[in-house]
Amino acid sequence: MLPSLVIAAALSFAAPVPSAADAVVPDRAPASAIDHAVHWLSPTVAATDGALVQLAGGRAVTVGDNLVDPTTAAAPAGPGSTGPIVARIQDRLRESGVFRGASDGRYGRETAASVVAFHKLIGVERTDRWTVDDWNVAPGVDHEAILARHSHQADRVEVDVTRQLLFVIRDNNVAAIVPISTGNGEIYWSENGGDGTGGNVKASTPRGDFTLFRHIPGWRVNYLGGLYKPWYFTPYYAIHGSRRVPAYPASHGCVRIPTWESNHLDDYLNIGMPVHIWDA
Repeated sequence: MLPSLVIAAALSFAAPVPSAADAVVPDRAPASAIDHAVHWLSPTVAATDGALVQLAGGRAVTVGDNLVDPTTAAAPAGPGSTGPIVARIQDRLRESGVFRGASDGRYGRETAASVVAFHKLIGVERTDRWTVDDWNVAPGVDHEAILARHSHQADRVEVDVTRQLLFVIRDNNVAAIVPISTGNGEIYWSENGGDGTGGNVKASTPRGDFTLFRHIPGWRVNYLGGLYKPWYFTPYYAIHGSRRVPAYPASHGCVRIPTWESNHLDDYLNIGMPVHIWDA
């Protein structure tokens, strides 16, 4: 009997398909579709346990020794993966608010970062690999606790330092969830430290209530590095794009976000928008 994840057998085809007994089985199955129990009759038709199966999209995926349909299977994936399973993961990430890219079936850096954000959101290990267990999380996460904060402000930014996530709230709805990296707590030299002429300071992201008051629509480079499209909420700290946004605190105190998220946030943020930074 076929595994439960395999597409149902006994499909009709436009052209006659040879039986499993009469078929000439190739010496080597396609590398993307090798399975111990499968004999390939054509790129999309296989015989297994005496039954014929046509695979959606013309491609199979194996999980262990089971042949699965990538358009429906709850299979894992990771950076470098491609195909229908990845497109479905991207759709699921979009439904959860952590992905704003194209569902192109390519597991690139934007998808990987969104998977990290998803894992932060649901409180599991912050990896960039999508697991079988991730499929069990119902689409759409309950944001009641986030929306209860500062609900008198319809549009705002909520920064959860504990989970290392930024929530953009528009019309009292969660419009975007972005992975961040905040201050790492280490001591570093700042030209604004001491009495203002320079000194050692702690890399800490300020907590409290702020307002976006300045935006630079491009790169700003200073002695600490590059800030992409920064949105300042104090004279010294900003929400800004960075090429390095690990899953843990690593900044000098700013709220780092991936550079592509800075482009997306142009549609969500504006001068005068409140920003609230807190620990859960």
